Amino acid sequence: MSPAPTRRGARRSHAERSQAMRDRLIASAIDVVRSRSYQGTTVFEVAKAAGVTPGALQHHFGSKAVLMMRVIHEILRASDAEGVRWPAPELPLEERARRLIKALWERVYEPPRFLAAWSVYFGANTDPQVRDYIAEQRAAMAATLRQRFATTFPELGAGAGAGALADLVLSALRGIGIARLLDGDSSQAVARNTAQMRALAELIALRCRKAQRHPTRRKKA
Repeated sequence: MSPAPTRRGARRSHAERSQAMRDRLIASAIDVVRSRSYQGTTVFEVAKAAGVTPGALQHHFGSKAVLMMRVIHEILRASDAEGVRWPAPELPLEERARRLIKALWERVYEPPRFLAAWSVYFGANTDPQVRDYIAEQRAAMAATLRQRFATTFPELGAGAGAGALADLVLSALRGIGIARLLDGDSSQAVARNTAQMRALAELIALRCRKAQRHPTRRKKA
């Protein structure tokens, strides 16, 4: 027997309405952080941007610290390693390196949410609860990225050198992303960023070829 058709326009459950409101408040908080900085992101400003009362925000999150932790959770979830288009290890080395840099940039560092996240990172330095949560979440994300990086470039082996190279690449991309706070998106800045990312891809390929030529040294590393 076929199930009864869902009534068009049926009312959402209380849980669904609550989740929709939380999503709305988180999205508004991200917008306010981007425009006003972490310190300027007050409960009042977020509630105003979402079109609700401060009491409604506090009902769902309790405090600014809890809201900011949810903001970070959502940003990192939207930037996680599973969403990166990791190139297949069978591709030619240079193409693989170029594709990976492009994929990481487009997924993690280029979207506006990245700058919102760093506004929270910088601003939350005096809030131990938010700061410690950020450190924990970013460490987990970095570990996953390092693991996927090593899988993408098996030429590097599983030694410390592969992890160090992955960290260097991620740090460089992070720096390029943060520089947009100062440089903006001018044509000169875009050209400079493109050149730096090309150099990162070349560095990956160079290190992989070097590891292939010196497998013994790679094992020791």
